[in-house]
Amino acid sequence: MIRYLLLFFLGLLVYYSLRTALSPASRSSGRKQRQQRMTGQDMVLDPECNTYVVKERAVARRMHGEVMYFCSDSCARKHEEKDRS
Repeated sequence: MIRYLLLFFLGLLVYYSLRTALSPASRSSGRKQRQQRMTGQDMVLDPECNTYVVKERAVARRMHGEVMYFCSDSCARKHEEKDRS
């Protein structure tokens, strides 16, 4: 009895794996995801901790007439404090 249940679940696993791999929707969506990753996003350097951050997610501050980007509010505050002293 247990053998038949295991064979049944193994058959289901193979069926769904093949169905997913061979369906046209999965192939086209995979292409779209690759294209989105390949287009990339603008990265900016955080001057405080020297890490790169996606520009759209970065914290922006205007200092000395220039926009600077930081990974977080805490990095922006630290940089402002260093700049004041």
